[in-house]
Amino acid sequence: HNALGPAAMAASEAMFEAATHGRGLDGGGPVGFYKVVRTAFGPRFLGFLGITYFGLKGVANTLVRTAFLPWLQKMGASGTDYQLATVIALVPWSTKGAVGTLSDCVPLGRYHKRGYMLASAVIGAMGLCALVSLQPDSLGPTSVWSVATLFCCVHLMISSFDLLCEGKYAEVMREEHTGTEVVTLIWFFIQMGSLVGAGMTGIFVDAEGPRPLVAACLPLAALAVWRTHAGDLPERPARGWRAMRLKVLSEPQLFILAIGMAVGSLMVALSAAFMGQDGRALVALGVSGGLSWYSFKALPRTLACSNFYMFLISVAYLDLSGPLAYFYTGRHGCIQDAPHFSYSYYLAVSNFVGSVGAALGAVLFQSMQRWSFRSVFVVTTCAQVIASLFDL
Repeated sequence: HNALGPAAMAASEAMFEAATHGRGLDGGGPVGFYKVVRTAFGPRFLGFLGITYFGLKGVANTLVRTAFLPWLQKMGASGTDYQLATVIALVPWSTKGAVGTLSDCVPLGRYHKRGYMLASAVIGAMGLCALVSLQPDSLGPTSVWSVATLFCCVHLMISSFDLLCEGKYAEVMREEHTGTEVVTLIWFFIQMGSLVGAGMTGIFVDAEGPRPLVAACLPLAALAVWRTHAGDLPERPARGWRAMRLKVLSEPQLFILAIGMAVGSLMVALSAAFMGQDGRALVALGVSGGLSWYSFKALPRTLACSNFYMFLISVAYLDLSGPLAYFYTGRHGCIQDAPHFSYSYYLAVSNFVGSVGAALGAVLFQSMQRWSFRSVFVVTTCAQVIASLFDL
C-alpha cells in the first residue's frame, strides 16, 4: 500500500508537467523522433541534456534523496529533526527563481549560465566529498544540521542544472520553432535515471549503508563539471553591464520577487534549525503571506492567481513523510506494531513504483492533450488526494 501513494503522486505530476510543457510524441516512430530532436538541438547539447536529466536529476537525485533517511537514522536523529532537516536540504529547489534571474542579469564570467552551473557543480562535488568522508554511525544528533547543509550543497548542483538547462532548451525550442518532443525525451531521461537509482539503492543500502549511494554521485558530478567547462551547453557571450542593468530595470518587481523567494526560503530553513515550534510557524506564515501578496503586484493577475492556487494546494497537502518514514522503517526495538520495512524495500520499491506512475501519467496525457488547464488541475489534484489516502 505504501508504494501506491508515490505512484499516484508521480502520475499526477507527470500529467501536469506534460500538459503545461508539451504535447508528447506526435508520430514518426522512435527514429523520426530522434531525427527531429537531433536536428533541432545537436548531438553535443543532447548529450548534455542526458548528463543533466538522466545522470543528475534521475540517478543522482534519487540516490541522494534515498540516502538521506538511513543517514539521519544512523545518526540517531528523531523523526521531527528528519522532517526539519529535509526542509534545509531541499532549500535550493525553492531558490531556483533567484538562480534563473541572477544568471540572466548578473553573469559569472563570460556566459550567463555556464558560470553558475560550474559554481554549483563544484559546490555539489565538495558536498559529496565531505559526505563520503563521514561515517554516519560516528555522528550524533547534534550534527543533523551540518549534514543537512552538505546535502543542500548537492541539491544546489542538481536544481541549478535542472533550471538552467530547462531555460536553454526552451530558448532553442522558441528560436528553432520546434515541437515539444524534447520534453518527452527529458521525461524519459528522468524516469530511466530514477529506475537506475532505485535499482542501485536496492542493491547497496541494506548491505553497505547510505555512503555508497552518495559516493556513486561523484563521477556524475565530475562529468557535469567537465562537460559544462567544455561548452556543451550552447550559449552566446553575455552583453555589457549596461544591457544587464536595463534588463533588471525592465522588470524590477519580478527581480525583487525572485530574490524575495530565495531569501524567504533561507529564512524558513534557518528557522527550522534554530527556532522552536512557534517561531517556525510565524516565519513560515510571514514568508508565505508576504510572497503571496507581492506576487499579485509583480505578476500578471492570471499567473498570480494560478501561483496562489498551487500554493494553497501545497498548504492543504499535509506532508507526513518524516514521521511515516520512521514508522515504516522502525525496528522491533523502536515500535512493535510497525511494518518494519527494510531500507531496500521502502526506498527502492517506492521509487520504482513512483517512476512507473510517472510513466503512466505521461501515457495518460496522450488522451488529455486538448483538455483545458482547469481540467488538468482538477484531475491532478484528485490524484494527489487519492495518493494521500494511503498515508492513513
